[in-house]
Amino acid sequence: MERFSLRRGDGRQAAVMELAIPEFQFRFMPRLGHIIYPGNFHPVGVQKDAQAMVDRVVSERGAPEPGAGGRWLVVGGSGGFGSGARVALGAGLGAHTLSASFDAEPQPGSNNKIRRIGSPGYHRNLALDRGLAALGLRARSIRADAFSPDDRNRVYEAIERDLGGPLDGIVWALAAPRAVDVRTGRTVASALRPCGREVRVKTFSGKDPAKGEPPRVTGVDIPPGTPEEAVSTIFVMGGHIVETWVRELLGRNLLARGATVLTISYRGNVLNEGIYRKGLIGLAKADLEFTTKALDAVLADAVGGRALAVEGPAVVTEASGGIPGVPLYMALAMDVLGERYEDPLASMRRLFDEKLAGEAPVVDDEGLVRMDDRELEPAVLDELVRRFEALREGDAFDEALYDRFMAAYARTRGFGVEGVDYEAPFDVDAVCRP
Repeated sequence: MERFSLRRGDGRQAAVMELAIPEFQFRFMPRLGHIIYPGNFHPVGVQKDAQAMVDRVVSERGAPEPGAGGRWLVVGGSGGFGSGARVALGAGLGAHTLSASFDAEPQPGSNNKIRRIGSPGYHRNLALDRGLAALGLRARSIRADAFSPDDRNRVYEAIERDLGGPLDGIVWALAAPRAVDVRTGRTVASALRPCGREVRVKTFSGKDPAKGEPPRVTGVDIPPGTPEEAVSTIFVMGGHIVETWVRELLGRNLLARGATVLTISYRGNVLNEGIYRKGLIGLAKADLEFTTKALDAVLADAVGGRALAVEGPAVVTEASGGIPGVPLYMALAMDVLGERYEDPLASMRRLFDEKLAGEAPVVDDEGLVRMDDRELEPAVLDELVRRFEALREGDAFDEALYDRFMAAYARTRGFGVEGVDYEAPFDVDAVCRP
């Protein structure tokens, strides 16, 4: 529902556009492996949820000492592990933060009501800037394409201007689906495909309450990626772009002594390795891990710093619905882990409070920081495998597990957030104003 109203101010009348978005709209796409296509989001809900992240940390440990955590850049800081890391650093440790992400901004002149209000990432950044600044922290977000030299220069200028000095750390949480190769001007896209052979992925279909139809277990065959897709995926999601940033920052003297670079990715396990570790994205993540290890030596030599690859756990993010098989896997993982399941904020808080808090980081035999340790515990993985293998295509899927996943997924787009009146219209200009 949308409407225009006239509101008097300063003796004049002005047109004000108000918009109501009462419910999450989405559809399952059977031809694309039953991925979930979201049709909208709620900006007020996204902002309130982001503020709730800040409040959650402050309520548990009190307001931080501004600046105690140093200065950090979060690349991909508008959602998922990026926004979780930013809150953990800012509200938890007192770090000044700059978020760099490439989220759609509001387009007031658009005929599409969702484009008028931008994107979830835009509003999450907006709310985190405000929430962290209210704690006395320097907090800024900048829209930047990580692959654009001009945009990178704007970020470097913002580091000097808004953070006031060199960085103590970088969190690399970028999950770009595509990028422009500046050498050729061509757009290069990543591909979520297996390597060398077809893989059948198990997931669930959407339920239809009107027809009394429950969600059902279904399967989809994912064909192998081509060599060209493999190269493109490594370009978009691999380590070369991280190396570019680090070397440019070093060249500008924007990395402080002892600076830390953290690259965050996901390895998966036997249930999803066909798409992840043994897929094209696995090639890209292996490249990212290799590059991170190489950068560790570069940083140690240049500034006495370090670079660490962090393997995150499976979490619900805005991207979760768009990856074949992830909704079903996440629904099972959330149930098996129970209270030990971590959302991105909880995972990033444990990263900084436990894995990185000592004199030396807690790493495995490969030198990786394993935030997926709970998910990979033998008892947890055995139960996940047992439940996964017991599911037969065509059977009804547990509606309680389906509903829990869908509620978590909807929340990433601002729905189901406490304190939001979804029937009430909001002032579009006011909610989008920085």
